[in-house]
Amino acid sequence: MRLVQGKKAVLSRVAGVAIVLVIFGFLFRSLYLEWEQVVAYGWDLDWAALTLAFALMLSASALYAYLWKVILDRLGTPLSYRKSYRIFFISQLGRYIPGKVWSILGLVYLSQKEGVSKIISGASVTLQLLLQIVSGVIVFAMALPFWKGLESSVGLLALIVCVPVGLVLLHPALVTRGVNLALRLTDQAEMELSWSYGYLLGQLALWVGFWLWNGVAYHFLIRSLDSSPLPNVVVLAGVFSIAWVAGFLSLVTPSGLGIMEGALAFLLSFYFPMHVATIIALWTRVARTATDLACAAIAWRL
Repeated sequence: MRLVQGKKAVLSRVAGVAIVLVIFGFLFRSLYLEWEQVVAYGWDLDWAALTLAFALMLSASALYAYLWKVILDRLGTPLSYRKSYRIFFISQLGRYIPGKVWSILGLVYLSQKEGVSKIISGASVTLQLLLQIVSGVIVFAMALPFWKGLESSVGLLALIVCVPVGLVLLHPALVTRGVNLALRLTDQAEMELSWSYGYLLGQLALWVGFWLWNGVAYHFLIRSLDSSPLPNVVVLAGVFSIAWVAGFLSLVTPSGLGIMEGALAFLLSFYFPMHVATIIALWTRVARTATDLACAAIAWRL
């Protein structure tokens, strides 16, 4: 059994490395083939826009930790925001290790040291990810009616489909089953989640706000490189949210590496030349990593 699990782990890592290499290979090939256009493009590093983008990304990250704290409080184990921030962002460094479990294991371990049981911390992560994924897909659907080159009827159809599906997935009965499934998979006891549908919808609204705030940050991050007209904030929020969802669901790449960049480059190519979209996607990875490290440094000193 251990041998089989070991082989699966090795295959998963090999697959992850292969996917990252293939995607980045395509992205850098695009840059190589269009290098003259890359050099000739009117890049204009705007330090004011970059500073504002970084400040907005830090504030969005602070909101990220707060939304996890709200879930934890509702589960009956309140922590101070200082402790929540520290646990959340130190554990988030585990996302950069191959495999999706290290950040979760780190969060569970650090939460235990503050008196939070494995069941509660495990349930809080499951609820956070569920709300984050559903809200991310909904924000992307909200953006489609405004999408360049896409018929409004197609965008409205996607919105009409995605929003009801997301609302169904957040029904308390289904959410409870999802949380208990995650707990069973980690050999934890099941729990009764007594959250009302209204409360879950309120949480969903907060997560939609989180993605829209990221859209504003993303606007200024792109503006720091490119002074040309940009898509509206809702479209950028949709691009960023669905790229994050794709990266998270990739399962085999750390922190969605490669998957997120590929999704960003593809979606932004509807608005920018491919080589520009690729540079923006890579710039986003650099900015996100810098933000994660800054948050971890702040958390370490708390």
